[in-house]
Amino acid sequence: MTSDPDHDRASDHPRAPCSRVVSLLADFLEERLPPSTHLELTRHLNDCHSCHTQLQTYRSTVSLLRSLREEDLPTELRLTLSAFLDRNES
Repeated sequence: MTSDPDHDRASDHPRAPCSRVVSLLADFLEERLPPSTHLELTRHLNDCHSCHTQLQTYRSTVSLLRSLREEDLPTELRLTLSAFLDRNES
């Protein structure tokens, strides 16, 4: 039996490739995904240790960043982050 990380043997349905999962983590955590995509990712995260670990790391990073105050950041970093956020606002 060969191991296929992008195939869920339990349900015999293809799983989202890990690279796609990682690209959707922010929307997953903010609950901005369509229900079918959210379910697909939930299944993948339940079965894929690597992606589950990535999710936990992402959650920790977001939590840490939210705990920072603007004045805690060096000026140059604060300006860089502000410019990045301005460019990426929807």
